[in-house]
Amino acid sequence: LGTMAAVVVEPISIPTALGDREILDVGVSKLNLQKIDNPQRSLHACASRYGSQTIRSIFEKMEQKDMVSKFEELTLADNNIGDDGCEWLLQGLTAKTTAGKTVGENLKVLNMPRARFGTPGMKSIGNLIGASNSLENVIVSSNICDAAGVQGEFCAGLTKNKSIKSLCIAACRLGDAGVVSLAEGPLKSHPKLEHLSVQYNRLEAAAAKSLAGMLAVNQALRYLDISGNSIGAEGALALVDGIKKNKGRLQRLSVSQNEIQTEGVKAFTKLFMSPEGKALIFLDLRHNNLPYKDMVVIRQDLGKPMEGPEGWMLLFGERQLMMNR
Repeated sequence: LGTMAAVVVEPISIPTALGDREILDVGVSKLNLQKIDNPQRSLHACASRYGSQTIRSIFEKMEQKDMVSKFEELTLADNNIGDDGCEWLLQGLTAKTTAGKTVGENLKVLNMPRARFGTPGMKSIGNLIGASNSLENVIVSSNICDAAGVQGEFCAGLTKNKSIKSLCIAACRLGDAGVVSLAEGPLKSHPKLEHLSVQYNRLEAAAAKSLAGMLAVNQALRYLDISGNSIGAEGALALVDGIKKNKGRLQRLSVSQNEIQTEGVKAFTKLFMSPEGKALIFLDLRHNNLPYKDMVVIRQDLGKPMEGPEGWMLLFGERQLMMNR
């Protein structure tokens, strides 16, 4: 017997960027427009399929039906959504039905990495975050918005929001200025945000110092990922001080690929083994220009000599410390 086709609940006809039309079901809880149908299909082909006009059409059809979106998870990754698409997304999800309900009141996950938007688009996403009481997971990585993208509207929206638990804003070229705006603004007091990723954002010591100041007072953050930046030993020492003042709330930290060198690695391993760092159950220090001879000494001090059975992952009960050259 053949497999039965899925029942279409709320079909709509939408235009694609390829000049044709497709049927989408907007009566589902998960809408995924990251459609790569087979291994031979490229990301470029995926990006060329849907665009801002698709987003506009989806919410125009919902307005005609006077319906609240059932979307709990919206994946727009690797599509050419652009700044205009972000604005249509904002308008569509924050619109009201005739009964006064918000169209996007059920949305929990917004997955938009590599959606080809910039500063204006990120500002629209910030306004959407500020208007939402349901969003829990937002991924907007690899959309080049620079510091201006997260300043102003984005910071204001994140300050207003009380529901987000995870924010991935990696590889957006935020620089120190962008992260300083976030760390000295909404990140200090957000009541629910547990996970923050600002990987590959061209961050240096100034950003690390602002994040350290944030950690000293933040009550909610449990996982911070700043991998792939250049905070150096100066930034590492600042973060160690911030974690001490954090009083054990942060549990996971990745500072891999940050050029913290021997001084920074030593400071972090000393923290990890101290009473002030006992709450850290995951610490990634890999690829930080640590000379082999210094790694031998540090491993010996940790009670994990190089001739032991462990490689770059060192286990301390259920705690993990990752370290290599």
